Amino acid sequence: MQTLGANRRGNTATYIAMCILVSAASSLFNPVLSLFLNTKLHFSPLQISIFFILLPLATIIIVQTVARFSDMGLQRPAIICISSIFGIASSILLYMHPTFLVLCTLGLICLGSYPVSFPQIFASAREYSVRYMGGSIMFATFLRSLASLSWVVGPPLAYAIAIGHSFDMLFIVTAVMFAVVCLTSFFFLPNVLDKSITNKDNHIKWWTNRSVMALFLATAFLFTAFSSYITTMPLYLTQELKMAEELPGYMLGLAAFIEIPLMFLAARLSKAFGLKLIVIIGAIAMPVFLAVFLMSTTRNQLLASSFFAALYIAFVASMGMVFFQELLPSIPGQATSLYINASTAGQIAGGGLIAMAESGSYVIIYQTSLIISALGVLILFFVRRPPRVV
Repeated sequence: MQTLGANRRGNTATYIAMCILVSAASSLFNPVLSLFLNTKLHFSPLQISIFFILLPLATIIIVQTVARFSDMGLQRPAIICISSIFGIASSILLYMHPTFLVLCTLGLICLGSYPVSFPQIFASAREYSVRYMGGSIMFATFLRSLASLSWVVGPPLAYAIAIGHSFDMLFIVTAVMFAVVCLTSFFFLPNVLDKSITNKDNHIKWWTNRSVMALFLATAFLFTAFSSYITTMPLYLTQELKMAEELPGYMLGLAAFIEIPLMFLAARLSKAFGLKLIVIIGAIAMPVFLAVFLMSTTRNQLLASSFFAALYIAFVASMGMVFFQELLPSIPGQATSLYINASTAGQIAGGGLIAMAESGSYVIIYQTSLIISALGVLILFFVRRPPRVV
C-alpha cells in the first residue's frame, strides 16, 4: 500500500499532530472501557477479567508481528493508516453494544490492532530525526511528553463525555479522531525507512541478545510494580487510609505534571552520562516510591511521594523506549514494540497481584511490588551500555 504522503520529506509538525491525536484517542478510549463493559453491557466480573487478560495478550502478538514486517520494508504510514481503521472499527463495534462472544473474537482483533500505531509513529519519528535533525533523543522525549500531556487531559474528558452525555457519544468522538489519524498519515506522513539497512538487518534475532532480553524482563518487572500501584491506589487511600476521594486524582495529576519537565532533564542527562545510568536511576525511584508511599500517613506526605513516581515515569518510561531503540538501532519498529510489549506484560502481571488483596489489605500488594521492582533494578545492571546516544 502506497500512501500519498510516503514520498514527502515530511516535517516535525506532522509527527507532533500524529502523536497528539493517537495519544488523545487512546486516552479517551481505554480509561472507560471497564466501566462501559460493567454498566452498559452488563458483563460479570469474571467476563471482564477474562477479556482484560485476553486483550493485552492479543495486543502483544499483533504489535510485535506487525513491527517485524515494518522493519522488513512495509511502509509505516500505511501501517498507521490500517491500524487507525481498526480504531474506527473498535469504536463502531462498541457503539453497537456487542455480546461477550463477539467482543472476545472480532473485538480482540480490532482492539488489539489499533495500538500498533503508537510504536510505529515513534519508530518513524526516530528515523526522521536521525536523518534530518542529527539526533533522535530530544525529539523522542518531546513527543513522549505530548503523549503524557494527553493522558493528563484525556481520562477526565472521557468520563465527562461518557457520564455527562453518553458512551455512544464518546465512541463517536474516538471514531472521528481515529479517522483524522488515518487521513493525516495517508496524506502527510513520510516514509523515511532506510531500505539499505532494512535489507541487511531484517533478520536480526533480537531474542538471542541477552542485553535486550534483560532489558525486556527488567521493564516488565518495573511496570508490574507500577501497574499494581495505579490499579489499587484509589482503593487503598479511600478504603484503608480513609482519605478524601479526590486525593487519588490529585496524586496522579501531580505526578503527570512533574514528569514532563523531568523527561527533558532525563534526555539531557542521558547525553552526558549515558542511557543506562539514567534508566537505572529512574528504576531505583520505583522501590523508593513504594517504600515512601507505604510509610506515608498524611495527605501531604502522600502527595510528596508522587515525585518519585514522576521520576520513575520520566526516566524509565521515556528513556526506556530510547534504550531499546539504541540497543537495536537497525530495527526501530521491533525495538519500540518490545518496549510497549514489556510494559503491557507488566500490566498483565500487575493486574494479577490484585488478587492478593483477598488477605484483607492492599499493603501486601505494595510490599510484593517493592520486591519485584528491586529485582527489576538488579537485572538492569546486566544490560550493556548502548553503543551511542543520538
